[in-house]
Amino acid sequence: QDLHVTVSTSSYYFGWHLTILRYDVTLGTNTSGALHVLNFSKKCAKIKLLVHVSTAYVCGEAPGILMEKPLTLGKAARGRSNVVEVWNGENELVAKRLHQLHSQNLTDKEITSAMQNLGLERAHYYWWPNTYTFTKAMAEMVMVESKGDLPLVIIRPTMVTSTLKDPFPGWLEGVRTVDGVLVSYAKGRLKCLAHKPEVVLNLIPADIVVNAIIGAVGMAFAEQHLGLIYHLSSSMKNPIKVSDIHDFMFTFFTKHPWRDRHGKEVQVAKLTNFSSMACFHVYMAIRFQLPLKV
Repeated sequence: QDLHVTVSTSSYYFGWHLTILRYDVTLGTNTSGALHVLNFSKKCAKIKLLVHVSTAYVCGEAPGILMEKPLTLGKAARGRSNVVEVWNGENELVAKRLHQLHSQNLTDKEITSAMQNLGLERAHYYWWPNTYTFTKAMAEMVMVESKGDLPLVIIRPTMVTSTLKDPFPGWLEGVRTVDGVLVSYAKGRLKCLAHKPEVVLNLIPADIVVNAIIGAVGMAFAEQHLGLIYHLSSSMKNPIKVSDIHDFMFTFFTKHPWRDRHGKEVQVAKLTNFSSMACFHVYMAIRFQLPLKV
């Protein structure tokens, strides 16, 4: 009988949270995990296609128009001949550093901190802004390098958030990316935010991402083209600004307030905005630091 298998490998946190995760965790999940799925897929005799969900942020901080093309190490190779060699080297480095840290009898907290710092250090070394984007980019490159004759489609969504329609508007599972801001605001914990109101957020509803994946699979079979890459983003045709999020939160949670564990409605107010980081630091000093000193 035919066997239909869906395998998912992803980090527990998304977006900015991943910049502080341990390097051994992100490397093992984002890169090695993806390669394990690829190797498993290559052993399936009747497999038609492998879809790998990456992230648009693998493109790093490159300016201009970002093309839907496979990534290359380029100047980031740093003397390595190919990405598989880089991946093997990073695994060896991680194993060596973990051995050193454990031999020093450090606490789990100290080891975690050291591995977080190592991740950022290695990401910057290869010209990526953080651990998350580096390990996701390396996953793409390793898969393209190692796929052989296996048809591969890569999906690069931006920040995936709650659904537009299916299974119903606003559905989400877990708290990720901008969802953490929404929940904190609804609970009355988020009172201020340092941001530029005109900044556009690259948000994409989860059901739109799923629909796009299904569409990409259909295109792959229709065009019989290997190595297709699709960016999924809303910022060009339907942009949403930080100020829009602010207004949406206030309007929604005023009409539909969050209820705490005792059933009491949480009243929300408009966020305090800061025109500069200097203003934000002054506010934090007066609001939080000064009361602790008196």
